[in-house]
Amino acid sequence: MKAPISWLKEYVDINVDIDTLCEKMVAIGLEIEEVCYLGENVTNTVVGQILSIEQHPNADKLVVCQVDVKTSKIQIVTNSKTVKVGDKVPVALSGANLATGQHITAGPLRGVHSDGMFCGPEELGITKDYYPNGDVDGVLVLRESAVVGQDVRKEVGIDDYVIDVCVTSNRPDCNSVYGIAREIAVALGKKVKPLDVSYTEEDGDIAQYVDVEVTAPDLCPAYFMHAVKNVKIQESPLWMTSRLAKIGLHGISNMVDVTNYVLMEVGQPMHAFDESDLCDKTIIVRRANEGETIIPLDGKEYKLTNKNLVIADKTRPVGLAGIMGGANSGIKPQTELVVFEAAKFAHDNIRHSSRDLGLRSDSSARFEKGVDVYSVQLGLDRALHLVQQLGCGTIVKGRIAKVDEKPFNQTIAFNYSRIKQLLGIEIDKRTVKKILNSLNVEVEYKGKEIVCTVPPYRTDLVRYCDIIEEIIRVYGYDNISGTMLENSHITFGGKNQKDLFVDNCHGILTGMRYNQCIFYPFGGKGLYDKLSLNGYDMSHNIKLLNPLGEELSAMRTTMCADILQCASLNHKRKNLDLKLYEYGAIYLAKSLPLEELPDEKKGISMFASGETVNFDSFKCDVLTLLDGFVQKVHLERSKVEFLHPGISADVFVDGKYVGFFGKVHPTICKNFGLAVDGYVAQLDFDTLYTLKNDKFKYQTFAKYPPVDRDFALVMSEDVLAQDVLDEIKNVCSLCEYAQLFDVYRHESLGANNKSLAITVRFRDNTKTLKDTEIEEQVSVCLKALKDKFGAVLRS
Repeated sequence: MKAPISWLKEYVDINVDIDTLCEKMVAIGLEIEEVCYLGENVTNTVVGQILSIEQHPNADKLVVCQVDVKTSKIQIVTNSKTVKVGDKVPVALSGANLATGQHITAGPLRGVHSDGMFCGPEELGITKDYYPNGDVDGVLVLRESAVVGQDVRKEVGIDDYVIDVCVTSNRPDCNSVYGIAREIAVALGKKVKPLDVSYTEEDGDIAQYVDVEVTAPDLCPAYFMHAVKNVKIQESPLWMTSRLAKIGLHGISNMVDVTNYVLMEVGQPMHAFDESDLCDKTIIVRRANEGETIIPLDGKEYKLTNKNLVIADKTRPVGLAGIMGGANSGIKPQTELVVFEAAKFAHDNIRHSSRDLGLRSDSSARFEKGVDVYSVQLGLDRALHLVQQLGCGTIVKGRIAKVDEKPFNQTIAFNYSRIKQLLGIEIDKRTVKKILNSLNVEVEYKGKEIVCTVPPYRTDLVRYCDIIEEIIRVYGYDNISGTMLENSHITFGGKNQKDLFVDNCHGILTGMRYNQCIFYPFGGKGLYDKLSLNGYDMSHNIKLLNPLGEELSAMRTTMCADILQCASLNHKRKNLDLKLYEYGAIYLAKSLPLEELPDEKKGISMFASGETVNFDSFKCDVLTLLDGFVQKVHLERSKVEFLHPGISADVFVDGKYVGFFGKVHPTICKNFGLAVDGYVAQLDFDTLYTLKNDKFKYQTFAKYPPVDRDFALVMSEDVLAQDVLDEIKNVCSLCEYAQLFDVYRHESLGANNKSLAITVRFRDNTKTLKDTEIEEQVSVCLKALKDKFGAVLRS
């Protein structure tokens, strides 16, 4: 909402500079979007009086003028033939800047020195709305009352600031100049001058001129009409048009300008009908007929539906309710009798109609935010006062009122102690009463209670907490001191143990060059089908009631689909060397449809692909993450459908299942469009957290050398390599680690057999191993493997 300071000063005494004013307005909760100085682009331009005019010696079309600018006599060369001796004109001195972007410097014109330039309305950035003859094409001749030497911005009305206030949806009362003036009065501790709404009715009766019927009271709860006869259509005075111009409206005619003035001053949209254009002198407020058309004042034709509300006469619509009047009933130069309309329309209907028709106006913007019944009558009264003040018509007796809604009337009573309970500070009763009275809230103390009667235009004040909010915004949020809540105690901030565990996981993964991803916790059948060899079963997924789309319609039960989809997108963009991870959640329903909240299980998913990535390297990454928190990790062959059989593993910690990892199944790679082999993992974070080991035993660096022995063992295809490695570690007391480095298959090994090449490292931390000790360990190992798995050394 834009409001010129000069207009605001009519209602409240503003005795502070613009910066201080804005600070005080912000302090009480008003947001200032912009402050615009109207004369910003016009500098070093003053009122000058022409003392003499002589013909230019070297140019027939130029004259040389001697001009008094009070501080000195200067010479101006001009081509204007309309100026004469004694005229007062705007003079741009050397160094001046003008609204047209010109920069003026002194210098010779055809051999004669000129100290500046005479200005017209265009150079000053004004129109006839600001100043008499403001539309002249040439030098602007100022009024005789203009003071010589004065800054011309003061003379033409652009020495003014316009503040643009962002009005929130709960404060429609501030959507007007007078509403902002009320707030400024509160901020400055001043009294606001009441609006003059007095007027005198003459003979006649409005029933002679118009009748009103409201057939849609749900969309129009209040509708008022008042008539003005003996209308004289003419231009509005400058004080009115200049105020409208400063907020972006042009003067049209006195009757139309009155409605626009009331719209901006009071915030009440109004419309003026030419009574002679109303068929059968009747106004009907009704829903539009399906397919009905109207041409509003913008000149375009609009096709209506029965969802639109119209103002109609007996035969046709004459206005779009709350949006714009019809071109067939507007004010014309020959108009003699005007009927003013002021109403309250349902804000949601106006918003929908305005959006559907693609037609917005200042009126629709006000109605969309809400208009109260009190302001409707206030606006109509103010319009009639202005009509009488301008002398442009005679006010007819009587007012038509179709009212289904009473003016807002709210009384709020609550215990005074609630103020301290909510704010945490004590404010004395006298201060509270003073603050609320400044907001026009009447206050009465009854024992421990405070009873507040809210003004009819403050429809946002409905509960005790609203009143307390008004108190503190005026009292000052800076006056709130930090206090402890009742029965509270000091706590130390920081992250809990689980948060620190999460941070450690992030640190380990990023240390291995994994990049974190964040995905939606929901997906669709199209995505999850890619993760299955035979079609994904969605019966266990929780369906969303209002999904963003079909592909985001169900809560996920696995994290792998999202990270594979992300990898696919990167592969399509030739980003093949990938290391990705996500810390997120899956949602497991105990039963469907839901009878209780599902289990939200936190987890970690990982993906890797690229030239240097294989099963062993990916396994190493997974175990590196686990080794940071747990000690006893056991791997078994995985049966996860979307992993490659035999190149995957389930992960167990202390005998509990915590996840899986492995190579992505070739079919699944094809489904997702992966360009190279990929490896994926999913770990149950919540289970890992319960199994984490906070105590790790420190072990010094080994002082004695190890001994490595390689074995090529032939065994059945059914024997798992991990089982062989685990057995070696169990039976060899000096085994430091055992690692598989090759798998060999050939018909010479026998049917259904394979050869595993394993490196075993032996070390004794107390001495250097002897050959006999090593051979003893090897014998024990080979015997155990033969007994348990039938494994023998390959010859």
